[in-house]
Amino acid sequence: MQKGLRLLLVVSVLAFVISALGLLGYALVPRSSMPPHAASAATPLPPISDIEVCGLLTSNEVLHLLNFASSIGPGTPQPNSAGGACAWGSGLGESFELTVMPHERGPIFRPCSGIVGTAIHVAGWVGCMRLVFGPGNVLAAFKGSYEVSIEPEVNVIGYPYEFTEESTISHVFRQLRA
Repeated sequence: MQKGLRLLLVVSVLAFVISALGLLGYALVPRSSMPPHAASAATPLPPISDIEVCGLLTSNEVLHLLNFASSIGPGTPQPNSAGGACAWGSGLGESFELTVMPHERGPIFRPCSGIVGTAIHVAGWVGCMRLVFGPGNVLAAFKGSYEVSIEPEVNVIGYPYEFTEESTISHVFRQLRA
C-alpha cells in the first residue's frame, strides 16, 4: 500500500512539473512566433479621427442631447491625442462632446474608478454615469476595444436624458462594431 501511494505521489509530482514547464515555455514564446490570428487579437486599433467621430451621431441624437435645441452646425472636431472627439452646440449655452478612444480589451470590474459616478450595465457595455444639475456631467462607457464618453454642458438631470445618453452610446458602439 505504501509503495502504491509513493508511486502515485511521484507520478503526480512529475505531472505537475511537466505542466508547469509547459506553461512557462508558452509564456516565454515571443509574440512574433505566434500564429497570425493570435497576434492580430493584440494589435491595437488605429485611433479614430475627430472627423469620423463627428459622423457617428444622427441629427436626432444631437437634438436630444442638446435638450431639443437645434445645433448650429454638423459638429466641430476637437483635438484629442488619445482618440477622436467632436463637439456640438446650440449657440444658447447647450453643448456636449463625444469622445472615442482605444481601450484595452478585458473585463471592466470598476468602471467608476477615478470618476465619481454610478456604475451601469447597458446593452452589452459597462459604464460610469455622473449626471447632475450643472457642469461635471459625464457618461464613460467601455466595450471591446473602445471607450466612448459623452460630456454634456447642459442643465438637465433625470431619466429621459440618461436614456438619451445610453441609447446614443449603444448606437455608437454598434457603428464601431465593438
